[in-house]
Amino acid sequence: MLNLERINQIDRETIWLEITDTDLQITEPLPQLYSNRAGLNYARSNKLCLHKFRAWLTASEIDYTPSSDAEMHSLWDVVNGCAIEIGKTRLILIPTDTLDRDEICVPQEWVDLPNLAGDYYLAVQIDLDTKLMNIWGFTSHRTLKQQGEYNTHNRTYSLPTERLVANLDILWMAQELNLNEVVATPELPDLNLDRAIELIHQLSTPSLYSPRTKIAFSQWGSILNNPNLRNQLYQTRLQQAALAQTPAPTFSLSDWLQAKFSNATASGWGNYYQPAIVKSNGTVDRSKLINLQMELMQHNVVLLVGIVAQPDGEMRVLVQIHPGSDERIIPPQLQLSYLDENGAILRTVVARNNDDYIQLPSFTCSVGTEFSIQLQLNCLLAIERFVV
Repeated sequence: MLNLERINQIDRETIWLEITDTDLQITEPLPQLYSNRAGLNYARSNKLCLHKFRAWLTASEIDYTPSSDAEMHSLWDVVNGCAIEIGKTRLILIPTDTLDRDEICVPQEWVDLPNLAGDYYLAVQIDLDTKLMNIWGFTSHRTLKQQGEYNTHNRTYSLPTERLVANLDILWMAQELNLNEVVATPELPDLNLDRAIELIHQLSTPSLYSPRTKIAFSQWGSILNNPNLRNQLYQTRLQQAALAQTPAPTFSLSDWLQAKFSNATASGWGNYYQPAIVKSNGTVDRSKLINLQMELMQHNVVLLVGIVAQPDGEMRVLVQIHPGSDERIIPPQLQLSYLDENGAILRTVVARNNDDYIQLPSFTCSVGTEFSIQLQLNCLLAIERFVV
């Protein structure tokens, strides 16, 4: 096997870097920061790629601006690639572990989204068997857009090897000349908050794969191009993945009608609040304090569920949200949703400014029906599961 010194003697144009065990240890991503194995794998190759490239820049005395870790986490959860800025030049590195060098294949997000697109794109090969990383060519945004082949199935721009430039010295020369190699990107539609939240929920259903091709690119791009929406997508995907791994207990409402509350009580259901819920004879209700908390954000609300047996054997369900004991109103934009057994949203109400409670329209279920009640405030999420 050729060593790194010998490889550099043979190949004087491209950049070869050795991958040490220490490199692998310090760049190993935390699994809890990613919603599925695909995102974890993106993070693993991109963290290593970025770490080695930064080290090479430092050794070459080239100043750079590091990307935000938070930004990279939210992107790697759904798409391959990483960014670094050198002066006014933005570089996008596209790592791959395949031995095939027929082309560079760049996800559309890095090309057509104004906040993500770069000036130049670097093809990077990572070979963990030989513990070598090779930056073997680059191209410009202009060349990718004008000469690259767009694949509608996987939403990528590809360019064959013969159209790539191998020597990075040419990239530094182009940077010094301040050449404008970025062409116009397509306009993205404006998404209102309600539609964006709906799409984010749809894209956060646990899956083995990235959701990047599930909806039209114009909508997907509008979410990823907006840092706030992208972070909300990321946080919601993490929470949905966590909920899928440790599902909430399911409470039997038929037990409630028979005054069997032990399981519910053990999970926090009680009589925390007795608001003016519209009652009729035979109504049984229980309430639970819900703490929607993440980092410095904290909102306490009370979820109240009332049930009424119907003559035909079905059950009518009433659901309300009220402020916590220290609050006067519930948080604006809090969403209260009724979900079917597969997690699809059937009905949602959204809190306005100064609402002191919100409620779902009452609904009727037959015995054996499973459903969930979901509370969502931005990226904060809570789900309670029931069976009739």
